[in-house]
Amino acid sequence: MTESMSKQDVKFLNHNPPEIPELEARQVAFDLFGLSGDFKSLNSERDQNYRIKTDDGSCYVLKIANVDEDIDVIDFQIRAQQHIEQVDPTIPIPRVLKNKNGRFSDIFESSTGTRHIVYALTYMQGDTLETVSEPSPRMWKRLGAIMARIDFALRSFFHPKARHEIIWDTMSCLDLRQHVCHIADVVSRKNVEAIFEHMEKNVFPKLKNLRQQVIHGDAFFNNVLTDPATPDSIAGVIDFGDLVHAPVVIEVANSIDLLHIDPKGYMSALCSFTVGFDNVYPLEENEIDLVYDLILARYAAFLTIIAWRREVCSDQPDYEPESEALCGTVISNLMEIGREQVTATLRDACRFPPYCPIDNHNNVPDDTDAMLKRRHDVLGTELHLFYARPVHVERGRGPWLYDIQGRAYLDCYNNVPVVGHCHPHVVKAISRQVAALNTNTRYLYRNILDYAERITSGMPDKLSVCVFVNSGSEANDIALRMARFVTGQRGAIVMHNAYHGITESIADLSPYGVKEKDLAPHVRTLMSPDPYRGIYKHGEPGLAESYAADTDRAIDGLTKKGFNLSACMIDTAYISNGIPDFPDGYLAAVTKKIHAAGGLMIADEVQAGFGRPGTHMWGFMAQGVVPDFVTMGKPVGNGYPLGIIVTSPEILNAFVKKTDLFSTFGGNPVACAAGMAVLDVIENEELMANARETGEYLRQGIRSLMSQHTIIGDVRGRGMLAGVELVRNHETLEAADTEVDRMVDLLKENGVLVGSEGPLGNILKIRPPMIFKPEHADILVEALDRSLKML
Repeated sequence: MTESMSKQDVKFLNHNPPEIPELEARQVAFDLFGLSGDFKSLNSERDQNYRIKTDDGSCYVLKIANVDEDIDVIDFQIRAQQHIEQVDPTIPIPRVLKNKNGRFSDIFESSTGTRHIVYALTYMQGDTLETVSEPSPRMWKRLGAIMARIDFALRSFFHPKARHEIIWDTMSCLDLRQHVCHIADVVSRKNVEAIFEHMEKNVFPKLKNLRQQVIHGDAFFNNVLTDPATPDSIAGVIDFGDLVHAPVVIEVANSIDLLHIDPKGYMSALCSFTVGFDNVYPLEENEIDLVYDLILARYAAFLTIIAWRREVCSDQPDYEPESEALCGTVISNLMEIGREQVTATLRDACRFPPYCPIDNHNNVPDDTDAMLKRRHDVLGTELHLFYARPVHVERGRGPWLYDIQGRAYLDCYNNVPVVGHCHPHVVKAISRQVAALNTNTRYLYRNILDYAERITSGMPDKLSVCVFVNSGSEANDIALRMARFVTGQRGAIVMHNAYHGITESIADLSPYGVKEKDLAPHVRTLMSPDPYRGIYKHGEPGLAESYAADTDRAIDGLTKKGFNLSACMIDTAYISNGIPDFPDGYLAAVTKKIHAAGGLMIADEVQAGFGRPGTHMWGFMAQGVVPDFVTMGKPVGNGYPLGIIVTSPEILNAFVKKTDLFSTFGGNPVACAAGMAVLDVIENEELMANARETGEYLRQGIRSLMSQHTIIGDVRGRGMLAGVELVRNHETLEAADTEVDRMVDLLKENGVLVGSEGPLGNILKIRPPMIFKPEHADILVEALDRSLKML
C-alpha cells in the first residue's frame, strides 16, 4: 500500500471483507433474526456472507458489511429492494428480512471491537451465469427483460444516498484518468485514454440530457442466476451493491459481460440483451446511440481499476492478472467492430430508423451507388428519383433533411410535412394513439368524430360531412365517383397538365405531360390562367372572364364526344400549371359555368390547403368559391397516410346507401390523431399568418436577384408557395428548361432542395413546410444567388 493513498481510495480499492468467526456469526444470526442451521461461507468482494440453511430447508444469507460501509448506503440498497418487491413482486430478487427489533438492518460490535452493519436476505437458488459456457440469444434477451423490469420498478424510487460515491459508476469514470498510468500494456493504455477523452468531449454532454433514475448497475455474470434444469432461464438477479442513480441506458452497457464471451458472439449478445430490455422498458433514440461508448467506458474503467489495484494493493491475494488482459482484449475487439456498426446493428435490432447524424460526419462513406443497386433490384429500374445524384436521407427535423453523412438540406419542396419534418407534437400524438388503439370505422371511437367536426367547422355550411381514406388519390377517386353518381354523367374537366393521383379513374384526369390529342375521350382540359405566358396578359381588362371562357370550349368539346359533364376537378394552387399568378375571380367564374352545365366542382386541396394560401385555410376559400367536394391528402397527417373528402350530407348519404362505401383503414384512430395534431400546430404556431408574411418575404428576396440574373423571368405565388420561371429571352419567353434541371441540382449542392414544375419544365417550384421562417428564406435566396452564378 502506498503512503499517498487517501482513506477513500483505500475504501474503494481494498477488498478487506470482515473476518467474523463462524461461531460469532451464528450468534448474531440467531440473536437478531432467529436463524440457525447449517452455515456456509460465500465469496464476496467486500462483505462477509454466510448462507444459512435452516432445519426446515429454507435458505437465507447473512450479510456482514465491510467496516467502511455507510449505514445510509446500506439503507439505500435495502429500501430499493423492498420497493421493487412492492411494485412488482414477481421480479426474482432477494427479499430483505425484518429482524427481531423490527428493523431491516442493525449494527453489532464484533469480539475484536469492529462495528458492522448486518442484515439478512432470502437465498436465491441457482448457478451463476458464468457457469453457462455459451449463453443463448434467448437467455440474453430474458436477462435484458429482467433488468428492464427491475429498472422500470425503480422509476418511482429515490433515496438521499442514490448519488453516493462508487468507483464503478460510469458517471464518475473520468475521475480514474489519473490512474490510467498503471495499465501496463501500452496499446490498452492508449485505448483507455482515447475512450476517456471521447467520453469527456462527446458523451458526457449528451448524458446530462438523458433519463436518469436509480438502476441496478451490475448484472455481470456472477450477479445473475440461472436454473440449470431449465434451458435458457434467468432465475434471479442478486447483489445490489452497485445500485446508483444514473442514466437508464447505463444499465444496458453495464449488464453485458463480454469478458466471458467469444468475440464472434459480441453482437448477438448485445442485440439480444438490448432488445429484451427495450421490449419492457423502451429505450429512446438518443440512448441507443450511446450504448457503444458506454460499454467501452465500462471496460475502460474496469481495466483501470484492476491495474490500479494491482499497483497499489499488491498485498491482496485475489488479484487476477487474466482479467486485466481480458479487459484490454474486449476493448480492442469492440474498437475493431466500431461505433457505426454496433450502433447501426442495435438500432436495427430495436427497430429504430437507420442512424443519421445531424451534424457533419465526413468519415461516413457515401453509399448512394450501393443503395441504388438495392433499389433497382427490389423496386425496379424505372422509379423516378430526384436529382442527378440522388440524396440518401434518413432524418428530418423541422424544415431540414439530413443525409447519412450528416449534411443538412433546407427542404423547400415538400408539402407533405406541412408543419415540418417530425414535428414533436405530431409524433407524440401518433405515438400515444398507436399505443392505445388502432382499428377501423366499423367501430365507434371518439377521435374520428372530433376530427371530422374540427375539419369541417371552418368550411361553408353545406360542406359538413367527411369520408376518410388513405391518400389524396383515393380522395379524388371517391369524389369523382360521387359526382358521377349524382349527375349520372361521365365527362370531366381538369386543368391543362393537371395531376390528381394514380388510380385508374384519376389517372385519366391527370394529363401531366399528356398532349391534348392523347386525352381520354371523356376528359377535356382548361388553359392555364397564366398572365405571364398565357394568351391574356397582365394589365388586360377582364382577365378572369377571358380565361374562364375556356370552360365553355371544354364543355362543348365533351358534348361533341358524346359526354355530358359530371365534374370539374381543380388544384386550387394550380401548381402543375407552373404556379401562375391567376387573376382574382377566375375560379369563381369557372365554377359558375360548371354548375350551369350541370356539373359539380371538386376542389383539390392536396397542395393548396391547410393555410398555405396565407389568407385562408383553403385555396377555394381564398378564391371565393363554394365547391361541391373538397379533397385532401399528403399533408393532412404530416406524412401519416390520410385522405379526406368533404361534401354535403345529401350527396354522401345517398352515395353510401347505394354503394356501401367503406375504407378499412381510412380515418383510423392513429391517422385522426395525426390530423388533429396538425391542426393544433397550424393554430397554435399561427402558421397561416407565417405563410403570408414569410412567403411574401421570400418572393421579395428572390425578386431582388432579378437585376443580377436576367434568366429569372417571373417570380410569383401566394402564401407559402413560390414559382420562379427561368427564360432565355424576356421577349420570346423561350423556356430555360435545361437550365432549371441544372439549377435544381446546383441548389442541392448548395444545401437547398427545390423541384421543377410547369408544362415546359422551366419553373423552380418552392413549396416549403409551413414552419419556414425568414431566416430560412434568407438561406434559400443566398443559395439561389450562388447557384445562378454557377449556372
